[in-house]
Parts: sequence; C-alpha cells; structure tokens
Amino acid sequence: MPAGRLVFWTPTAAVTAWADDARPPALNHEHHVRAAAGRGPGHVAPGWIGVSFAVGRAGRQRIGVALSAWLRGCEHLRSRLIPAPGRCVRRTLPASAVSLRQEEVGTFADGASVRRQIEAFFDRNTQPLGWPQMVFATVEGTDGTTVFIGADHGVVDGYTLAMIPGQIRDALDGRAQDPFGQQSLECAAEERKLGGVPSAEPELAAPWRSLLDGARGRTPAFPLPLGASESPNAQRSAYRWLLDGSATTRFATASRAAGGTTAAGLLACLALATARVSGERCLSLISLANTRPRKWRSAPGWFVGLHPVRIPAVPGADFAGTVVLAAAELRRRGPGPESSLPHISRMLRTEIHPRFVVSYLDVRRVAGRPPHPQDAMLRSRIHSPAEVYVWLTRSDRGVHLSARFPDTPLARTGIGRFVQAVAHTATRVAENHQASPTVPSPAGRPVPQGEGDSLCA
Repeated sequence: MPAGRLVFWTPTAAVTAWADDARPPALNHEHHVRAAAGRGPGHVAPGWIGVSFAVGRAGRQRIGVALSAWLRGCEHLRSRLIPAPGRCVRRTLPASAVSLRQEEVGTFADGASVRRQIEAFFDRNTQPLGWPQMVFATVEGTDGTTVFIGADHGVVDGYTLAMIPGQIRDALDGRAQDPFGQQSLECAAEERKLGGVPSAEPELAAPWRSLLDGARGRTPAFPLPLGASESPNAQRSAYRWLLDGSATTRFATASRAAGGTTAAGLLACLALATARVSGERCLSLISLANTRPRKWRSAPGWFVGLHPVRIPAVPGADFAGTVVLAAAELRRRGPGPESSLPHISRMLRTEIHPRFVVSYLDVRRVAGRPPHPQDAMLRSRIHSPAEVYVWLTRSDRGVHLSARFPDTPLARTGIGRFVQAVAHTATRVAENHQASPTVPSPAGRPVPQGEGDSLCA
C-alpha cells in the first residue's frame, strides 16, 4: 500500500433521477440481493471485491473525469435492485444523472494507515441493498497515483476486475468503451430467457447429485481438517507463485500433450496433491467459470457459473492420466444460465452452499487491455468456519495461487501442506517437459510464514 494523500470518490445522484426499469435481474444478482434482504437490515457483513492499479502522474481532475466517464458507461452500475414480495424491482439512473463526490481524507506517511482507511470505506459503502455499490479511492504518492476500486460482489466478478484497469486507462486516454460493455442489463434479460428454455435437467443434475452424495448430502469440504467450529471464523489468506512465465509455457505444453488445457493440468495437480497429503482417492470440489456470452465478452458484471468436479487420483498416479480425467470434467460444464447458483439449487430442490471452491482465470484473455503486472485484485475480510476458496490465475508472468480459509492452526498447516504439494507437482511437470512421468510425493512439510512467496497474512 502506498503512502500519500488519500481521496475518496463516491458516486451520487438526485433521488428524483431514479426511474423504474422493467428489465429483469440476472439470476445471480437477484439471489444475492434476496439473501442480503433475508439477513435483515442490521446485519452488516462486508463481501466486496476490488482492484488496485497505478495510473502514473495523472492529475486529480483528469482521474475524476475518467472515473466519471467509465461509470456512466456501465449501465448496470447505475442500476439497483429493490427486494419486493415475490420479485426484485429494478430502478436505473440515466448516465447524465451520475456524478462523483470527492472527499479528501488526509495525507498519510505509512501504507498501513492508508489500508485501514480504504478498507473501512469499502466496508461501509459497498452493500448489496444500497447504492452506490461501487466506490473509488485514490492515493497520490511520490511515484504517481494509485486507484483503488471496491464493489459489492453482486455487480462484479473476477473477470470484470481484470478488465477494469485497462478500461480506466482507456478512459484516461480518451478512448471510447466497447458498446457491449454498456448493455449488461440486456444480457441479464437474455439469460432469464435462456434459463427458461427446457433442458436436459436430469443430465445436468446427475453429476451434482453424485458430488453431494459423496459428501453426505452437502457440498465437498477441503480434504484436510480445518479445526474450525460451527461459529464464524475470521479467514486468512494465502498467496504463492506456482510457476514463472517460462515454466508455465512448459507446463501448458505438457498439459496439451496429455490432451488437456492449462486449466485441466492445474486441476490435475490439485488432484495429485490431494492424494499425497490427505490420502483421499478423489478430488471433489466446485469450480467457477466465466459464463459471458461471446457478444457480451467485455460486459462488466457477475457472470459466474458453478460446476461439480470429481477427479479420481491415488498416490502414484501419473500426471498425464489425471489430466485426461480433469479435461473430461471441464468438458462436462453446462451452459451459462443453467450453471447459476439459484438455478442449480432449484434443480436439485436443495440450497447449495459451496465449501471447497476452485477458480481459474487467464487474465491474458480478458477483453481490452490486459492488466499490468502490478495490478492487484482485492477482497474484503470474510468470516466462515468451513469455506476454502482457491483462485489460480495465469498471466504473462506465470501462474499464481491465492486462497482464503479459516484462520486456525490446523487449517494453516493443512493449507500449507496442500499448496506446497500443488507447487511441487506443477514444478516437476514443468521441469520434466513432458506429461508421462509419475510425480513423486513431496515431503509435505507446512510452508512457513514469510518464506519467499509462500503463505502470507
């Protein structure tokens, strides 16, 4: 976090500018808003995600103009859902009604103070039931200005976060946005239409029922003990580079030689690591996938589907054979609308609560300018006794792993062993330059805090 002069930027609009909007909400967003309303007005649980990126020595006025132009071009960020009996009512602002209010917070000599201020600002101002659901902060430091953006998860996903820095940089340069980025509310309407078309639900439901049956009616848990009680636990973060750029190229080649993709190869590493550190004979989890239709590739929003994954693996299994199984799981992914959480819960007649989740994102493939190496995704503090989320991200620099999990001694040790085993397996595949060898079991020691790019708070 840079030190410097901190400024908060909050979108504002006159109450009279809001207008009723008959377009239906996206399935995920409606479910998100209804869940928040069900918790009651007194329940405040930060659930934002965000991104930070440097914009050089751009002046404050120029940054304000760029942020305003970008925000006005994102229709879904000028819209809100209001829970009502049996439905959610949409209200939307015209682009001309939106402005940004500046609040100069002060000048801070250390990054830790800046971080506390920004985190509290995002916690207060990114709630699912209010508006705005996205806010901005800038830090004017000695090396230029850094922009921080925080938003309720209901209006953005990881793919959106990867696009935003390039879109803001385009706005700073006076470049027009892709017109499809302004039409995500139309995409939501099309999603509802596609979701209403009869499909082969028994075919889609069978893998989900198999996944739940394997976990005694619940979603799969992380394969090692977490030491958490049923009460909410503060979660801790892990971050580690698995492969640098050249090693990732070799790893991708080995994955293709085995009949899979880089994503399938990484899932295979997770399966082999599970077998080595836990003795489980099957990796069971829920994977996330970008569900944007092609013509809305550059649309900001929350376009994420859930997919059941079960990959058999035993100690001594080879990488190539495991990639084949992982690739088959990825090919089974259903269409976008039918992979949303509310649709799956309705199809299975039971509420789905994911516990062990893995996501893969290749930021080189996002629409528009790719992120810069220093751009960073952010997330709020989370409290959960059982959730383990793992994000695998590929860029020109390689592949890195980020995770969150209950902050307990047992979980820290287990996650450390698991991440170490994943890294060991991926590295051996890249070093061997081929997919055929069996990947030996690592020593399995926990990764100490502060050791290079290992786990960190």
